[in-house]
Amino acid sequence: MDRAKRHLIPLVLAALACIPSARAQTGTIRLSADLREAARRIFHARLELPVKPGPLTLLYPKWIPGEHAPDGPIADIVGLKFSANGKTIPWHRDDLNTFMFHIDVPGGVTTLEATYDYLSPANGEGFSAGPSADQMLAVLEWNLLAFYPSGAPTDSLTYQASVRLPQGWKFASSLTVDKQDADEVLFAPVSLTTLVDSPVLTGQNFRSISLAPDVKPPHHLNIAADSAAALAISDEQISAYSRLVREAGALFGARHYDHYDFLVSLTNYFYPNGLEHHQSSDERIAERTFINNDQEESANSLLSHEFTHSWNGKYRRPAGLATPDYEQPMKDDLLWIYEGLTQYIGEFLSARSGLRTQEDYRDALARIAAYLDNRPGRSWRSLEDTALAASLLYDAPHNWDLARCGHADPPAIAWTKISR
Repeated sequence: MDRAKRHLIPLVLAALACIPSARAQTGTIRLSADLREAARRIFHARLELPVKPGPLTLLYPKWIPGEHAPDGPIADIVGLKFSANGKTIPWHRDDLNTFMFHIDVPGGVTTLEATYDYLSPANGEGFSAGPSADQMLAVLEWNLLAFYPSGAPTDSLTYQASVRLPQGWKFASSLTVDKQDADEVLFAPVSLTTLVDSPVLTGQNFRSISLAPDVKPPHHLNIAADSAAALAISDEQISAYSRLVREAGALFGARHYDHYDFLVSLTNYFYPNGLEHHQSSDERIAERTFINNDQEESANSLLSHEFTHSWNGKYRRPAGLATPDYEQPMKDDLLWIYEGLTQYIGEFLSARSGLRTQEDYRDALARIAAYLDNRPGRSWRSLEDTALAASLLYDAPHNWDLARCGHADPPAIAWTKISR
């Protein structure tokens, strides 16, 4: 082979790498979640994928939006089986990428079916990979169950999701309901990007509260709790969250969503944290937060932080964090804006809304200044490096934290939100 042709090989290989997998056929992918065993921390799933005969590569979400790290909980997927026309189809995991699965679709097959379970941890830390279910409630982040064809941008993939709930449980989501029959809910088709951005909160003890009814589009505070007593949020607290809606609108000057749903889990069995979405937010806080003044004080800026993310992080996002799918690594160098600016805005919106007192807000600012004054990590690493290392720092041990982390790093931000 002459030198000119040899030079073409890398270009050809690069072009082939960009070809969508697929034998994946254009059409709606159906994803069904069965949460009837959520109390046992088991989520059952079924995927129906239009296909054409030939090699097919599927991916499980690895880099999760808002989590800023390759922490998709692939190890918690069990019982994976593929079939078509009543016959089992073999599969094998890629030997280099453990989030990638290869299938050879037989001739005559137009729909591939996959069944599998997600096992939610019973304890431990983490975002969507942490505990997401107990005996009384569950949070379904769709990235836990969504396989998708490689090579196709998630914006271009259409999914129609459905969920079967435990008997009598109620739910909330930013997804549009297409049809509901008792405990079975069928949502309207959306892109995979939107689906992963639209969790479902469900529980036996459930309450949905309209916030700032004078404001359009509508906003709701949806609460699922481990006890009915925990749902007793006061009128004063509801008024404060309504003021949060108004204050955010006054600050940003626009609302870029069709509606907004706060999805709040009141449970002591989940790791306390929050995860932002465009039209909703997933907050996990202590069971008695709304009926215990001390606990309510500890979570007073969490909802305002995640609500701020709807503008700063979702509607407007650093370029390095806007990836075409969940396989491409995210660049966290601007995370100090994505998280840091959001933390700043969330704190003062909390104070302006009355979710915290002015004195408490000033004390919080002083505490942050003191916190930064006593971090030896600031002497050796820059703010940019702290941001770039976010995917490592999120899961770093808490010991030697002051020396390891330079500035208001992501673990510290997360802890600041929930431990005041």
